[in-house]
Amino acid sequence: MKKESIFTPTFIINTLISFLFYIVFYVLTSSIGTYALHQLHQSTVVSLSLSSIFVIGALIGRVWTGLSITRLGMKKLLYVGGIIFLLLTFGYYATTNIPLLFLIRVIQGIGFGIGATASGTIAGHVVPAARRGEGIGYYALSVTLAAAVGPALSIMIYSEMGFTILLSLALGLLLVTFVLIFFVRVKELSPEELSHALTHQPKGIDRYLEKSAVPISIVAFLAGFIDSAILTGMGTYSTDLKIPLAGSLFFTMYAILIFISRPFTGRLFDTKGDNWVWHPTFLFFTIAMFLVGLAGFFQPTLGFVILLIAGGAFGLGYGGVAPFGQAVAIRNANKERIGVATSTFFGFLDLGVGGGPIILGALIPALGPGMKGFQNLYLYSAPAVIIVWIIYYIIHGKKQETVR
Repeated sequence: MKKESIFTPTFIINTLISFLFYIVFYVLTSSIGTYALHQLHQSTVVSLSLSSIFVIGALIGRVWTGLSITRLGMKKLLYVGGIIFLLLTFGYYATTNIPLLFLIRVIQGIGFGIGATASGTIAGHVVPAARRGEGIGYYALSVTLAAAVGPALSIMIYSEMGFTILLSLALGLLLVTFVLIFFVRVKELSPEELSHALTHQPKGIDRYLEKSAVPISIVAFLAGFIDSAILTGMGTYSTDLKIPLAGSLFFTMYAILIFISRPFTGRLFDTKGDNWVWHPTFLFFTIAMFLVGLAGFFQPTLGFVILLIAGGAFGLGYGGVAPFGQAVAIRNANKERIGVATSTFFGFLDLGVGGGPIILGALIPALGPGMKGFQNLYLYSAPAVIIVWIIYYIIHGKKQETVR
C-alpha cells in the first residue's frame, strides 16, 4: 500500500510560515534584553522579564486559539495572529517607555501564540495520521532551524547595525508570511461538523484543556523549565568560561544533530511506539546537562570541546520534546479538538520555558557566585531530568508498554 505523502504544498508552506514566526520571535527576544540593559539603562531583572513577558502573552494567545479555532477556522486565525504580531512590531519604534514596552511585548506575544498555534494545528490536520510522528517531526524542524539561526542573526545585526535594523528585518519577514498564508489550503470543519462540535463543546475547565493531552503536557512543562536554564544562561556561562564562541556553536550542534536524527526518530516513533523515542530523549537530555556543567571544570580548550558535544546531546535529547510531545498530545483528540490539544501542549511548554528564567534568575545567586552559580545549576539539572524521566514513565510511558 502506497504511503500518503507528507510533503504536500500546504505542509511545506505552513512549515515555512512557522519558521518565519519563530525566527522573528528569536530575533527580537535575543536582543531585547541587551537593548533594555544598555540602551534603556534598565536592570538585569527588567531585561530578563522583557523576554519572559512575551512567552506569557504567547500562552494567553494559545489558550484563546484553542477555544476559538473550531469556530473561527485555522487559516483565519493564522491571519489574525500574523496581523497582531506585525502591528505590535511597529510599536517598538514608538517607545522607550518600559511599562509600554512590556505591554507591547505581551500583546505581540498573544499574536505570536495565536499564529503559532494555528500553524501547529494545521500541521496536525494535513499530516497523514499513520505518519504523524514523522510529519510533525519534520514540521518542528522549522522551530529548530529558527532557534539555531535566529539568536546568532539577532546578535550579529544588533551589534553591527542596531535595534532599528533588527526591527526592519522582523517586519519584512512578517510581511512575507502574509503572502504565504494565502497559499495555505486546509480543509476546515463542514457546517454540520461545526454545529456538532459547538453543540457538544465541553464545559468548565475541559473547554480550555484537552484531557488526553495533559499528561504529556506536564512532561513538556518540566522539560521546558529545565531547558530555560540553557536558553537564558548559555551566553553568560560560555563567556565566563572564556569560550563565547562555544555558546553559539552549542546551538549549531543542537540543530545539526536534530536534522540528522529526525528522519530516523520520526519513523521509529510511528513504527515502534513512544518509548522507543522518549527514553533515549531523556537519556541524552541528562547527558547534555551534565556535560554543560562539567565543562566549567576544565581549561577553555577542553571546555570548548565538551560544550560542543553537549550541544549535540542536547539536540538528540531535548530536541525531541516538542515534536513528539505534540504528536502524542493530538493523537487521541477528536478532529475538532486538535486545536485545543495543540494549545494545551504548547501552553504548558511555554509556561515552563517562560517561567523558568524568572525562578532560575532568583535561584542562581544562591547556587554560587558568578560562573559557579550557572555551573551548579547545570549539574543539578542532570538529576532533575532523571526525575522528569521517571514522571514521564509513571504518567505516560508505562501505559505504552501495554499498547504495543
